[in-house]
Amino acid sequence: MACVSTTAILAMLFLYFTGCTTITFKSKTHKPESTSPEISEGFYFLSENVFAENGTFSSDNTTTIARGKELKMEELSKSTLDEKCDGGLPISASWQYYGPYAKSSTKMNSKLGVEGIFPHLINKMLNFCCNMSTVVSYGKIIKSIRKLEGQLDDPQAAYDLTFPITGISEDDKTFKDLQFIPVVQAPRVALLVLDKDMTDQTSQLLMTVTKAWPILVFIIVAATLSGMIIWALDRLKNPDEFPPPFISGTWEGFWWAFVTMTTVGYGDRAPKSLLARVFCIVWILVGIIIIAIFTAIITASLSASIQHHFTVHGSKVGAVSGSEEQRLGVSLNADMIPYQSIPEMNKALLNQTLNGSLIDNYVLTHYSDYIKFNPVRIETTYNHPITYGIVLRDNSSKMVECFRSYVRNHPQEVFEIIAKNLQPLINPTDAESQEVKASRELFFYREPSFKFVLHVLLSVVGFLLLFGALWELLYRKPKARQLKAQRSENPGTYLALSQMRGGNCDCHEMMLNHQTIQAIKDKSIRIKELIKEYEEFYEKWLTKVRDVERDDNGHITPNMV
Repeated sequence: MACVSTTAILAMLFLYFTGCTTITFKSKTHKPESTSPEISEGFYFLSENVFAENGTFSSDNTTTIARGKELKMEELSKSTLDEKCDGGLPISASWQYYGPYAKSSTKMNSKLGVEGIFPHLINKMLNFCCNMSTVVSYGKIIKSIRKLEGQLDDPQAAYDLTFPITGISEDDKTFKDLQFIPVVQAPRVALLVLDKDMTDQTSQLLMTVTKAWPILVFIIVAATLSGMIIWALDRLKNPDEFPPPFISGTWEGFWWAFVTMTTVGYGDRAPKSLLARVFCIVWILVGIIIIAIFTAIITASLSASIQHHFTVHGSKVGAVSGSEEQRLGVSLNADMIPYQSIPEMNKALLNQTLNGSLIDNYVLTHYSDYIKFNPVRIETTYNHPITYGIVLRDNSSKMVECFRSYVRNHPQEVFEIIAKNLQPLINPTDAESQEVKASRELFFYREPSFKFVLHVLLSVVGFLLLFGALWELLYRKPKARQLKAQRSENPGTYLALSQMRGGNCDCHEMMLNHQTIQAIKDKSIRIKELIKEYEEFYEKWLTKVRDVERDDNGHITPNMV
């Protein structure tokens, strides 16, 4: 180690006296890793050194501090990226906030912070490849991936570093004829959908029953026909249960057929003739089949309603404009809706403007709270690797080679940076099968349609209970007391009415008013008068008959009355 250190010192002195004041690149053994200074996890800019997407600045008037002196941006723009790296000059960058690859930070209140996988890794590579004073000190924020890639169309106007840029594979070397360094690959793409269907299960069940009206009509028609047949076969043998009149007899037959078909079988109607009983056996078998068909239709509908398999093709699916997720959605025949940013797309999904959205699984970890606190679930994931990397401007061959060497020879450090910026993601629906959940929540009280039906039923029952109580207190009981008083005053009238009804006096049915009672009284008096007149007439008539039968001596003639 002493020999190596002495050789390094002599080499540095030789370069100094020969006029070479900078060292092009650091060797991997330039100093022990433990003695390296702490490397920042992001870029932290002064507000005047960060330019908005549509903002412009004058390179003649804009300055920055480099190597202890003030330099104009115009001077920096004339230097190549390799020269900036060797000379410890500030480096520029353009990026899009696309967590966890690049995300805003508020650690340093007075400065604008950019952290994430790429800023942290770039700082590591700059520390490894460039002068110790080389840092990213100014840059530009781009709002979308498409615009980020679009600014690379003019290589002369490109910033020193541009990220995150989507590549085709980890073997890509260039992007738009500029040097491209693959950094991280997201292995899968997740499909997000709403955890609840737009139509709840209760409404779907009611719609299914409504759409099954042909089988309902068939059931009623078949029961009517069966009722007519059983009436025709059994009306002579069993006229008490199936009356001879066509209308009443057919109605009793329909009632028997419907009850028998549904396997309830009250037993209030039963065929007695031989042919009627044979037909009854046939109808029982046919009825079971008809009801089984109807039940199968409803069961199949319920089974289909609890199958939460999202159909991608033809559905409205969102993705970030220009992203690999958008290309994947197009290949799946989805109706792709592009968005400039993921928050905008997430909002559209909650508003049900979209049926689903495609996001790579690394980006999805940055929005774990969105999944945790909203009715959103991961429907499925697609094995579709997406490579993200850095694009370097022209004349940066040495720096590109060093960056590639660092990524290739330090996989563990790269992995640790990636893992540090990812959050464990739990799909809220993984704990319970979607089919079990849907079947458990069928007719669940939280569904709007079930609440509506329940409230209507409660309102009707409450109204009828109130109406019945008022009718009982204000009408029936006072009327019953009045009738009881009238009955006690005129017991003969009520006794006569009881006899006229066959001796069965139902006070609840005999709600007679005062005029009716008075009419009965008048008729009763008139009947008594007629009876009295009849008795008087009979006595007079009998006396005259007896006078005719007597002889002159006053004796009754024999063989006479």
